[in-house]
Amino acid sequence: MKINTLHKIAFTAFGLVLGAVSVSAQEATYGPYDGSQKLSYFGTGKKENYDVAIHLTNSALVGKTVKGIVIPMNSDITGIDSTAVAFMSKTLTIKNKVNVPDIESDTASISGGKVTIRFKQPYTITSDGVYVGYSLSLNAKSTAVIPVVVANNPDDDNLYMHTTSTYRKWGSRASTLGCELALEVLLDGIEPDVATVVSGGDVNTQINLSKDYTFSVKNGGSTAISSVDFSYSLAGVSNNVHADLADPVKAHVGSTGSVSFAIPAVADAGTYPLTVSLLKVNGKDVDPSSFTSNVNVYKLLPTKRALLEEYTGTWCGYCPRGFVGLEHMNELYGNDFVGVSYHNGDPMEFTADFPNNVPGFPDAWIDRYYETDAYCGDNYDGHFNIDKTYAECNKQFAPADLVTRAYFTDATQSSVEVKTSVTFAGDNSDNPYQLAYILTADGLSEAGDTAHQSSWDQSNYYSGETTYPDDDMKEFVNGGSTISGLTFNFVVCGWSGKSYIDGSLPSSVVAMQPVNYTYTFDLAQSLNTSRNAIIQDKSKLHVVTLLIDTTTGHVVNALKSNVYSDEAAGIKGIDDANADATAVAREYYSIDGKRLCQPQKGLNIVRLSNGKTFKVVVK
Repeated sequence: MKINTLHKIAFTAFGLVLGAVSVSAQEATYGPYDGSQKLSYFGTGKKENYDVAIHLTNSALVGKTVKGIVIPMNSDITGIDSTAVAFMSKTLTIKNKVNVPDIESDTASISGGKVTIRFKQPYTITSDGVYVGYSLSLNAKSTAVIPVVVANNPDDDNLYMHTTSTYRKWGSRASTLGCELALEVLLDGIEPDVATVVSGGDVNTQINLSKDYTFSVKNGGSTAISSVDFSYSLAGVSNNVHADLADPVKAHVGSTGSVSFAIPAVADAGTYPLTVSLLKVNGKDVDPSSFTSNVNVYKLLPTKRALLEEYTGTWCGYCPRGFVGLEHMNELYGNDFVGVSYHNGDPMEFTADFPNNVPGFPDAWIDRYYETDAYCGDNYDGHFNIDKTYAECNKQFAPADLVTRAYFTDATQSSVEVKTSVTFAGDNSDNPYQLAYILTADGLSEAGDTAHQSSWDQSNYYSGETTYPDDDMKEFVNGGSTISGLTFNFVVCGWSGKSYIDGSLPSSVVAMQPVNYTYTFDLAQSLNTSRNAIIQDKSKLHVVTLLIDTTTGHVVNALKSNVYSDEAAGIKGIDDANADATAVAREYYSIDGKRLCQPQKGLNIVRLSNGKTFKVVVK
């Protein structure tokens, strides 16, 4: 079977711009596809006919009338008969390999592009729901045809399928195929200006700090939503808000849009209910809709930094994009980007026992649970997008703040001592978190290879490639099939182990009371799998501190720290990279969250005028 995803070809090229169908005041579209999702094609690779459907079970649709369907079709319909059958059925039944609907079926001519089929006998939905779909017949030229257009957002009710050979019985295929049917259903009886509000989930913030909160508005009407009025209440503060939507919610039942507003600052730590109630849609009063979420207020909100682990090798011709991705991220964010690179099959291979499941190279994982691409991120369009994926992961709540200082223990620079202070935002009598460390080296090159190892030249499959047009890829696009003279950074050359250090943190922790741990790297152990030294310049070492949830193995916070010449320099350098010279320090806090008039001796928390926070040590 084949699912071909359209990443690089806009649907305008196929005539498939599925804007809102022209409807009367009481007719609207409904279904898993609203004209905006990224689409793919599905086919089994066999000569067989297809029956596909969605199941309308939403109780809000009872009493509404199904009048027809809108189908986006593959522009290349070679191998597909020129007609399709639209159907409605209470049950899905196959007789002699043929779909037998029990309500209505109508035939219409099809071509590449959008196809609208209206039923001759519309059907009013009952509490039993109804299946709505279509059938395609394939001819003798159909062996490689991929005729069914799908969207990549699986819901079990949104892709039922039967084929004459591969799927001989009706069944939900959404979960197994990872997609849903791209289909719009034309409904009559839908009122205009109808919506509900959907919680954006609980939110975490810090005392005396306002924070943006985002929730969803789901369209339940026949008109687009361009504005909403709502009320909110939090910690004794209530207010009404009018919001004009920069991106109106489509005139499609079930489409959603986002609304953001600033929730007020709260002076005391604790958990507070936030209630949001919808008042108006497009300036018109609506039936009540509301939700309640929790706002968790902490004395100190830890800074979240995700861990990106890249898997690469100089032999891997597709791996240069990861090389570029990490360098670009470092240019953008410096030490606020926590990236490490595991090499395979080259002089920088530290281990073959990776902490993630790596099916092939290149590969990348964020926080040891989220697989992605180290250059394109989650959007494989040939452009640098990993910054967007990384930023989304940084929105996760971090349970504790990390402060690490790393330094050489003596003049011989034979070992690195790492001292970490961990400050938890909340109490936890059953603490599941433990620490781990990774040592990375920058500045590695063939020129610095005293062991004269082979395989430093980077294999390059992007030579002459036109699908990676950004300037950051030019070195490889304009280069040959191998690239010489590269300098490799972020290279893993030591660690505390594949997993966490058991006992590095106590079993019970108290909010705002730092706990400390010390770990030492023996640099004599920073060897590749051929037992040669990896480190070439000890002034270019970094330590990555990991806070790991032992119940899941996921990294919940990370910190990249420079390795300093001695302990005094290490103390002075704590979080220097987080300071912003363009911002004026506005507020000072002690480690337990108390407001200070000026910095005090020891560790201080500084909040800048641009909203950033970092830590400094006053000696």
